[in-house]
Amino acid sequence: MRARILAGSALLTLATAAGAADFTTPAGCEAFMSVQNRGCTVSLLWRCEAGRAGGVWEASFSLEGLDSIVSYDDDYQWLDAAYSWDGSREKFAPPASDPISVTELLETGLDTFDFNMHRATPDRRYDIRVTGADRLTGETVTIDGFEMDEVQTQLEIVDDEGTTEYASKGTQFYSRELGMFFLGPEEVVGADGVPGLYDDRPVDIILPGEPGFGSTMPLYDCRLQDAAAPALSLPAPEAAPL
Repeated sequence: MRARILAGSALLTLATAAGAADFTTPAGCEAFMSVQNRGCTVSLLWRCEAGRAGGVWEASFSLEGLDSIVSYDDDYQWLDAAYSWDGSREKFAPPASDPISVTELLETGLDTFDFNMHRATPDRRYDIRVTGADRLTGETVTIDGFEMDEVQTQLEIVDDEGTTEYASKGTQFYSRELGMFFLGPEEVVGADGVPGLYDDRPVDIILPGEPGFGSTMPLYDCRLQDAAAPALSLPAPEAAPL
């Protein structure tokens, strides 16, 4: 399962759009894919020499700049995430009672998960519990020339006081050829309890050497928003739990 990054009305982004164009991956890392999505986002994905084999880092950009940096291991277990709008950071707290496993999903058609992450905000440190399931529907779609499995998703994030901070259900997509998850249409309920519909499915999947590779300017469904920007530190590859 891909982590969905919400860019709501309270979003504070790291950089202006002009500054986002100057984004470079950390030393010792190499970008291998850019993805232009619906919902006015673009993703840049890279791997690092110091990271775990097969592990992936992903930076997500909106029209205003960098929104988040998230890392996954080679089986898509969430490991580390930094969010610009609230200055928060989440780190995987092993061992997981039931880690995310794309291997299990592809072999059996169903992957359940249940794990904890340490969450730190500017004024609070606490644990969150992430539970849910991914299920292959048996249907496939073709996006930008790549065949993808349709994946039914369900997710809930609860804090250490039992409050649901986030819940979602909907559809994501998995490309066996690329070995990557992509977002799709999902209903999301945040901490305020108000449901919202999001559709960030990919439009252009761009590989090295192709036009638009490395661009951090989103192209689809964009609307200008006024936002200011706190600083977000880029996690160093040697500090990543990959």
